[in-house]
Amino acid sequence: MNSYQDFIHGRFQGISLTREGRLALAPKIESIFSSDQPVVWGVAPGLDGSLYVATGHRGRLYRIDKSGKSALIWTADQSEIFAVVADTKGAIYAATSPDGKIYRIENGKATEYFAPQAKYIWSLAMAPEGTLYAGTGDQGKVFRVDAAGKGEVLYSTGQSHVTGLAIDRNGQVLAGTEPNGILYRISGKDKAFVLYDANLPEIRALSAAPDGAIYAVAMGGSLAKRTQGVQQNVPAQSGGPVVAATGTSISVTAESAQAGPEIKPQPDPAKPAPAAPPPVTTTFSPTVDVSGVEKSAVYRINQDNTVETLWSSKEENVYDLLPWKGQLLFSTDANGRVYRLSPDRKLTLVAQTNEAEATRLVRSGDSILAATGNMGRVYRLEDSLERLGVYEAPVHDASTVAQRGHISWRADETSGGGILFRTRTGNSLRPDKTWSDWSAPLTNATGSRISSPNARYIQWKAEFTGLQDKTPVLENVNVAYLPQNTPPVLKSITVVTQLAAAGGAKPVQQSPTAVYSITVTDTGDAAPAMSTGTPTQTPSRAASQQLNISWQAEDPDGDRL
Repeated sequence: MNSYQDFIHGRFQGISLTREGRLALAPKIESIFSSDQPVVWGVAPGLDGSLYVATGHRGRLYRIDKSGKSALIWTADQSEIFAVVADTKGAIYAATSPDGKIYRIENGKATEYFAPQAKYIWSLAMAPEGTLYAGTGDQGKVFRVDAAGKGEVLYSTGQSHVTGLAIDRNGQVLAGTEPNGILYRISGKDKAFVLYDANLPEIRALSAAPDGAIYAVAMGGSLAKRTQGVQQNVPAQSGGPVVAATGTSISVTAESAQAGPEIKPQPDPAKPAPAAPPPVTTTFSPTVDVSGVEKSAVYRINQDNTVETLWSSKEENVYDLLPWKGQLLFSTDANGRVYRLSPDRKLTLVAQTNEAEATRLVRSGDSILAATGNMGRVYRLEDSLERLGVYEAPVHDASTVAQRGHISWRADETSGGGILFRTRTGNSLRPDKTWSDWSAPLTNATGSRISSPNARYIQWKAEFTGLQDKTPVLENVNVAYLPQNTPPVLKSITVVTQLAAAGGAKPVQQSPTAVYSITVTDTGDAAPAMSTGTPTQTPSRAASQQLNISWQAEDPDGDRL
């Protein structure tokens, strides 16, 4: 293993990975807040240095003070708080869903600020002068709300949902939408320009850089329609049953909110649903798995409106992004990873939270905060490095029971610290209690004997130790083993007698009655007329009669027969 693709499918604990395939200790990542909620939807730094954390699926807003102490400050009537922002005077604004409103929280008291009469409020953006913008669904409108709480429709996109908002350096509103993945720049009431029409259905997050560039995240799937982040429930008649679109989604109802998200099929339209508050379907909806189709992409829209695709993936969904110190950070749903993209497009896996999704990235002083889903937590990424880290390689399948040899590796430990290895083996695909224990430490980089018992599957892990904020770097790992040799299988032999013409002319085949065939198969079927395994060979004979022998055979190990 010596490349990014080799290492990326392993498990990272305090380890980072560069695009060149180098493993090293990662920046320190610390959990500073853990809620009892399944997901953190948003984090807003307050004027006093506190953090305000919006969660689902019970509509709770928390405050984390500068000392790290957290407290629940407000619970909404609705199940979700999808967005939260702070103004320059210290007030906090929280957007609730479904059928929600925007609330202003100040001095621990929440008051209704604006009701857009929309099903969902997905996004909020605060302009420097104090104007609040709200992106809504299911009618895809952007609202402008002044300091007095008076609002109006700024622009109706014609899309179903406005899923992302940002303010550019000129004070214009950027709006990302779903389901057609269109990015708008709104310059005034009912005035907008399409900056980009992505081939993915949802513009999830936006960020305007100081140099005028705009960064956008799109997610969904190019050829298959992703199960919508929002499933609109349409009543068949007044007071009648709710009819839901078919498909698979993660639904949250008032009854199931305490237990977190539950993956289940939508109700059969033929069966009436019980009268209940409308369910909220989170954006953690599973996507339709189509091999080879992009799941997400990161774009840069330059000042001249040209668009560059900086990164795309067929395996990971990107949830948020953040320009940081001349580089670009973005977070995904692959074990809650945070990546860093340099100006020359070199990718580094900076940290892995080992949560289901990293939903938001927020700047807080000199640190970066990452909010997560599956378990609603907030992590802080620091500039200093972890002192210890562990990388677990993917399980390797030898196809059959194999004799273990040596493990060797190439590493740079000149900066301090060290790396040691351990191995374990088993005969089930996934490591479980039937596997061997992790071996004693292996320290000889040129070749350490693997002491784990012979088995079909093997896994290794590397334990990193840093020294004075410096890290060793692992570049290459080789595992030697000898698989059990599987004997070849002889499937058929065909013998044909021929007459050789004088003077070396082409042999003349006799009548079909001169053909003798021996077939070895599990079913007893006749052998094919010509072998597909080995070409026909004609032994040289002095007499005029010759034998034409052909056979069909295969070797499971690929050895030459």
